[in-house]
Amino acid sequence: MVFQNDYILRLIEEFGAVLREALRRFRAGDPPKESVEDIDKAIGLAVDMDPQLFMNLTPRSMVSFLELSNLDDRLTRQLAEALLLQADMLEAQGQPAKATTKREQAAAILASLERTVAG
Repeated sequence: MVFQNDYILRLIEEFGAVLREALRRFRAGDPPKESVEDIDKAIGLAVDMDPQLFMNLTPRSMVSFLELSNLDDRLTRQLAEALLLQADMLEAQGQPAKATTKREQAAAILASLERTVAG
């Protein structure tokens, strides 16, 4: 159990570092493509599956997958934050439809976390 908790904490820390660096580069005006790809890789590690496959899930399917995987709530929240950051980056790249999809996925994940807390 201690090993699993250490692993989760390390994963949360690494995920947070990727998000902070991606946000820093985005705010500095760097092209978002590389940051989006870095976030994709971090998401893939967090959910333990191909990130493109995960990203192609509908918001409802994404939530179901996360609920079945018993992903730590802190990591799940970071995942939603990552999707929102990617949405901003995609919007800046002139891809509003993809940005909207990311926001819908993030909203569904955050709503599921709220249900967990309330339930």
